Amino acid sequence: MLYISQKAWSLDDLEDFNDQIETMVSHHKRFDFAKVNSGLMILLPEGDGDVDSKSKIRLELGNIAKKNKVFIAGSYKERESGSNIYIRGFVFDDLGDDRLSSTKMTPDLIDGLSDSHQYLSKESNFKSVDTPIGKVGLLLGSDILYPHLARSLVWAGSEIILNPGKENSDDLFQSRQNATLARAFENACYVASSSALNRLVDGKKISCPNASGLSDWAGKRVITKGAEDFIRLDVYVDKLRRRRSAIFGVAPLHLRAKLFADGYKRIIAASPPNRSKSPQSNAELKSKEAVENAGKGTETEYDVILVQSVKKMIQKTSDVRAMITENVTRALELPGRTASNPNVRLVALSEFFMTGQGGHGYRSPITLQRLAIHYPGPEMELLSEFALKHKVFLAGSSFEKDDKLPGYIFNSAFILNDSGDLIHRYRKIQCADVWGSLPDTTPGSIYDKYLDTYGYDFLFPVADTPLGKLATMVCFDQAHPEIARMLVKNGAEVLIHPSSEGHGSGRRGWDLARQTRAFENVAYLLSPLPGGEHFNPESKFEHTNQMRGFTKIVNFDGTIQGEIDTPGAATLSGTIDLLALRRARANPHINLPLWDNPSDYIKNYQADVGLENNLASDDPMENPYRGMRPLRKVLSSYYDRGIFTPPTETSSRSLSVPGKAQPDFDKPEKSRKTVKTLADEEKMDGEYIQV
Repeated sequence: MLYISQKAWSLDDLEDFNDQIETMVSHHKRFDFAKVNSGLMILLPEGDGDVDSKSKIRLELGNIAKKNKVFIAGSYKERESGSNIYIRGFVFDDLGDDRLSSTKMTPDLIDGLSDSHQYLSKESNFKSVDTPIGKVGLLLGSDILYPHLARSLVWAGSEIILNPGKENSDDLFQSRQNATLARAFENACYVASSSALNRLVDGKKISCPNASGLSDWAGKRVITKGAEDFIRLDVYVDKLRRRRSAIFGVAPLHLRAKLFADGYKRIIAASPPNRSKSPQSNAELKSKEAVENAGKGTETEYDVILVQSVKKMIQKTSDVRAMITENVTRALELPGRTASNPNVRLVALSEFFMTGQGGHGYRSPITLQRLAIHYPGPEMELLSEFALKHKVFLAGSSFEKDDKLPGYIFNSAFILNDSGDLIHRYRKIQCADVWGSLPDTTPGSIYDKYLDTYGYDFLFPVADTPLGKLATMVCFDQAHPEIARMLVKNGAEVLIHPSSEGHGSGRRGWDLARQTRAFENVAYLLSPLPGGEHFNPESKFEHTNQMRGFTKIVNFDGTIQGEIDTPGAATLSGTIDLLALRRARANPHINLPLWDNPSDYIKNYQADVGLENNLASDDPMENPYRGMRPLRKVLSSYYDRGIFTPPTETSSRSLSVPGKAQPDFDKPEKSRKTVKTLADEEKMDGEYIQV
C-alpha cells in the first residue's frame, strides 16, 4: 500500500513529523485485514528548510521509519560545505536502513532557478530498490520533466518512479501534470508524485496547488482533491508486470537506444563545457544560446491548415497508381478553397493519406513495394503543383522507395516549399516494424548501411525556412520523446507530425504524450490524422472502423490550440506565432531543452538495452521482426538481468500483436518461407499480419 502525503514536514520539528507518520500508519491498520504493517510505503513531499548535517537527517529519518515499521521516501535540502545547497532524495526501509539515495539533477525551476545547485555527477542516481509496492527509483522535483532521466531509471529496474517535489500555480502547471502522465505512458510504469499544500519560501508560508497522486501507463491519474493530509493508493504492481510482458507498445523494450546514443555523443562533443554549477549564473548564457539558435526566417506569424482526409485502402486487385491519384486528389480538395488565403503558409496532410495504412488488407514487404513512391515522382508532382498554385509549404508522408537503397521501403515524411520543391525528407525511426506488423524499413534496421549512404545528420533533419525551422516525425515517433528532442536539439521550432493513430482505449496516453512533446521542447506540434478509411471500397456497409479523426494543433506550452473533434473529412486552421515561441525559448526558467545534458544519461543509452541496430538482412523481402522475435529476446534478457520482473500470475491473453498472432511465430528461423512475389504470398494465407 502506498500513502502519499501532501502535508509540509521538517526535521526541525521531529515530534510533529513523527505524528504525521503515526497518523498514516494508524489509518493503514484499519484497512490491513492481515494485521501486519509490512506492506506500507509513505511518500513525502520535499521537506521545508535545509540541513547542514547529512548524517544527522539520515539518522533521524531511519529512526522514525524503524519506530513505525514503514518504508519512507521523500526529499530535503542539504547545505554542503556551508554554501552550496543540493536537493537529496531518500528511501528508508522498515528496519531503518538507508536503501536508496539520490540527488536532484536539473535546476530547481519551480522556485525560479533557486539557490539549489545542479548535481553534476549523476551516474549513481539511476538505481532502484525493492519495496513492498514494487521496485522503486527516485526522480526529484522537476527531474520528472526530463524524459531521458525517467527512461534511464526504468532501465535501472524501476517499476514505480517516486517523485517527491513541490508545485506552483502558473500557466504551465497543467502541462507539468500532463508530463507526469506522459512519463508513465512512455515507460510502462507508475509515477507517484508528492507536493506539499503549504511550504516555506524565503521563510514565509505560501499555499500551493493539489499536485500529489499516482499516474499509470494508460493515462489514468488518481490525485488529491482538496486539503486532505494524504491519499491512500493500492499499487497493483503485478498488473504492470503483465503489461510489460505483453511486449506490444512497451517502449523501454523496443527503443533503438544505441541509435540515439550516437547522436548524444555528437551533441556532447559539440557542447561547451559547463561553466558553473549554479543555474543562476548559467541562465544568461542559456538564454543567449536560445536566441542564437532561433530560425532567421522573416515570416514570424502565419496560418496553417491541417487536412483530415478519408482515404481508400488499396487492395490486391486495385489499380495502385490510379487509387493513389484519387486519394491525393481527395485530400487536396479539402484545403483547396482556403489555401490561397494570404495568411495561410503551411498545409499538412496525415500519414498514409495516399494509400491507407498498409493496403491489401494485410502488410508484407511485397505489398509495400507496390504502394511506395519515389521523391520526386509523378505522385509528388500533384503535391508540387498544389504548393506552387497556392504559394504554400506542403507537408505529408507516404511509403517511399530509394534507389540508393534498392528494395527497402521507408515510412517517410516530406516538406515541399511554396515553389513546389522538395526541401525536407525524414524516415520514421520508431515504427510498427518492431512488432512485425508493418514490414517497412527503418534506418535502425539497416543502420550501418544507412549511415554509409547518408550520414547521421540525415536521421534528424531540420529545414531552415522563411517559416522558421521545420521538422517532421511520423505517428508512433511522438510516443518516444527522444525523437522530438533530437529534432529540437537540431533547431526545430515547428514539429509536423503526420499520424494515423487508431481510436481506442489507449488514446489518452497518446494525446498526453503529444501535448508533452510540445511543452517539454517549447515547440509547436501539428498532428493531422485521418478522418476515416474505406477498407473495402466495394462494401455496401460501413467503411470506417479505426481512424476517427481528432486532428490537433498543440501550442508550444502544451495547450491545445484547436482540434477536429469528429471523424470524417475536415480541415483545421490555426496560427503559428514564432515571436511568442522564441520569447519563451529565451526564458531559461521554462525552456527545458536548455538544461538537457546528454552526458547525464548517455551511458544508459549505450548499454545493452532496447532493440539492436542492423537487424535487417541484405534481402529486403525478409521481415526480421516477424512474431516479435527480437523483442521477445530483449524481454528475456531484461528478466535475466532484473531490469523487468516477471508477473507472479501470467495472463491468459496472448501476445498483443495487432491483428491475429502469426501461427508460426515460434518456429525456428530455418523453417520460414521467403516471399519473393505477390503470387507466392497467395500461398501463405494466415502467415501475414492483418492491418
